[in-house]
Amino acid sequence: MEKIKKVIPNLPEFKQYLRVLVGEMEYSHSSLTNKRLELWLFNKVHLGNGQVTAGYFDQRLYDLCQRIYPGSNIGLLTYHGLARGGSCGLIAPHRDHGYGRPIAISLSIGIAEFVVDGKSCVLNDGEIVKFNCKQLHSVPRIISEERFSLVLWQLNEAKGYRSQMVEPIEW
Repeated sequence: MEKIKKVIPNLPEFKQYLRVLVGEMEYSHSSLTNKRLELWLFNKVHLGNGQVTAGYFDQRLYDLCQRIYPGSNIGLLTYHGLARGGSCGLIAPHRDHGYGRPIAISLSIGIAEFVVDGKSCVLNDGEIVKFNCKQLHSVPRIISEERFSLVLWQLNEAKGYRSQMVEPIEW
């Protein structure tokens, strides 16, 4: 795991923007989480059968993601907090599905403990880390009352995963 020194401009405003997106989120179907709200960005993958479909697209979010991880074309935004009846952002130890290449970039909006390959660290508000998502990793503890996690990948086209991203048409 490597901490990246990139800055998210106007973090409080961005956090408020993310709160609006909680209304777009769905509860996760993963057995690794419990009552976690999530939103697949740009592309969405069905973890059972590997099918890729178009995910949520927002130009502002896409532009930010390209600054954080150029070439990323799939992301997962998760929420931990009291909105919409509550959401728990914890996730049990796991290795990511084959849809993504091994390198993942994660942005923490809030504070949480993150464990990768047995090494634990605290991710602070606005902190960005790069890690190998094929290594065992988890979020066993969230320290702040509210937290968003934004994880970005590049689809693994070598394994047949193709982008279905649909950008909105501007008139």
